[in-house]
Amino acid sequence: MYFEKSLGIFMGAFVVWGFLMAFFFNAMLVTFKAKKDFKLLWVSGIMALSYLISDHFFDFFSGSEVYLRWFYFDLVTLAIMVLCFLPKGNRTPSPGVVYAISGLSFNALLCLLIHIDLYVKGNTSPWWFWTFYSVGINLCDLIMIVALIVDRDIVGIIRIYNSVKGWIRNSSSSWFFHKCLLNQ
Repeated sequence: MYFEKSLGIFMGAFVVWGFLMAFFFNAMLVTFKAKKDFKLLWVSGIMALSYLISDHFFDFFSGSEVYLRWFYFDLVTLAIMVLCFLPKGNRTPSPGVVYAISGLSFNALLCLLIHIDLYVKGNTSPWWFWTFYSVGINLCDLIMIVALIVDRDIVGIIRIYNSVKGWIRNSSSSWFFHKCLLNQ
């Protein structure tokens, strides 16, 4: 049990450190005028601040509803990013912003599902979802950190989205999503 708790604390510190480094790296690029777009700087700053606050409040609020609190932190961070940084018009966001929004959405969903499993349903016996949650959250955080630093489509999320969008646009279907995508 001690190994799991200490590993969780170290992983949390590593993720907070990673988001802070992504913020400092983007601040350096903006300072040296290597990048002119401030969105990546602000998104990495928001992510660093959100993870810093939620990681340190974990000790203060360590109770049975910690996953629900993390879900709320992710939702608030998502709301701030979506309201402030979603592109206006036809301008597409940078891959780092897309990965931050996608990753936070995935993390929020996993936190909500693990909360439902543990505290709503009262499950106490380990099963595959617990491992999926642990690996999924940490891998997603790592991918977000790397995407905020390199600002590239490293896993292919944007490419897959564009392929599916093109496939739906070219099909002659009356499917609901087809109509939603054509109205963009």
